[in-house]
Amino acid sequence: MKIAYSTICINPNGPFKQAGFLLQVNPIYNFHDDLHARIIAFEDDEKILYHLSCDALGWPINVQEAIEEQAQKLTDKKVYVTVSATHTHFGANVRDIRYQGEFVEKVLHAIPYLQFEEYDDVAVSYQCVPFEKVGTSRISNHKANVLLQLFTIYANKKPLLQMMVHNCHPTIHSGTTPYFTSEYPGYVISELNRKYPDMYFTFMQGAAGDVSTRFTRPSQDYAAVRALGDEMVKEVERLMANEVEVVPFDKIVYASEVLPLEHEFNPIDLSNIPANLTPRELETIQQGVIMRENLSKKLENLVKQVKLSKMDFGPYTIVFCPNEAFSSYIDCVDTKRSALAAYSNGYSPYLTGVADNFITYEKFTDTVTVDAKNKYMDILRKFGK
Repeated sequence: MKIAYSTICINPNGPFKQAGFLLQVNPIYNFHDDLHARIIAFEDDEKILYHLSCDALGWPINVQEAIEEQAQKLTDKKVYVTVSATHTHFGANVRDIRYQGEFVEKVLHAIPYLQFEEYDDVAVSYQCVPFEKVGTSRISNHKANVLLQLFTIYANKKPLLQMMVHNCHPTIHSGTTPYFTSEYPGYVISELNRKYPDMYFTFMQGAAGDVSTRFTRPSQDYAAVRALGDEMVKEVERLMANEVEVVPFDKIVYASEVLPLEHEFNPIDLSNIPANLTPRELETIQQGVIMRENLSKKLENLVKQVKLSKMDFGPYTIVFCPNEAFSSYIDCVDTKRSALAAYSNGYSPYLTGVADNFITYEKFTDTVTVDAKNKYMDILRKFGK
């Protein structure tokens, strides 16, 4: 098997709006730290798999398709591309076609220069632990499933790559932050790169729809990013020191499936709002009422289908979905061997749990029918079993 990896800077080439909060309306061109796309590529006799982890809110599926189409022209082998986002709310506006064009151009420039190395002895290990030191449920009276999952790829018996999956919104900063930043995912990767220069690290955002730093952040600035990021670095290092089972494998299996989505606008009973919600929760519920009204007037903008996919690394699997899924969807995969990476294969709206009956902002922007959600979960179970 051949493996290659590279990191490219995806800072916008000029002033752009940020991409995470409604109040981010003014273009800016200030950077606290660079935005990156981390590319990992695996090649065997039949195919080349490219995975990109990007410091962005979430790229539309057409961006992934454009990269895959152009990358296919460079080889006779079948090419598959998966683009994941860390979901930073402080990257450039991914809906801006100018920034989309810049991003695609940078990725396509980097791909031909990837330096593949062939390894006869490739293996993988996997670890999964509960981890709430960065974020917890952001909804009062609701318990979320927050995990840190590590896939480590070994070559010639030495750790080569480490893929982290963690599900927490990178929203330590406030919406008025006047600069671009990769937030805690970028900080964690930069610290691990500094401490372990012989390894390559990448990050995937898990099912974080109901998870954030709302109740864990000591402040809303970069000092808090460092504080919470350091907690995650410590946990990663603790896991790296464990004795783990390392399993050889000689190819990566890829599969994908497209699911049509049906939508409905069932009324939400606002008389049932709990009395103990935080002011921020009450504020976002009012924003949700407005968002739902706007969605009902623009039915043509609702996502009509989603692409779900998986990569098997020997006995272990990463399942990719585009939605801002609640952490309950993690239960669809076997976390003893699988992880769910959201904000991948495009970017689609919130997907709350079928049994969730509480009032929260996310409920107003989730219009997917129960039947479509059940089909969605069936695919997750099939891929992540």
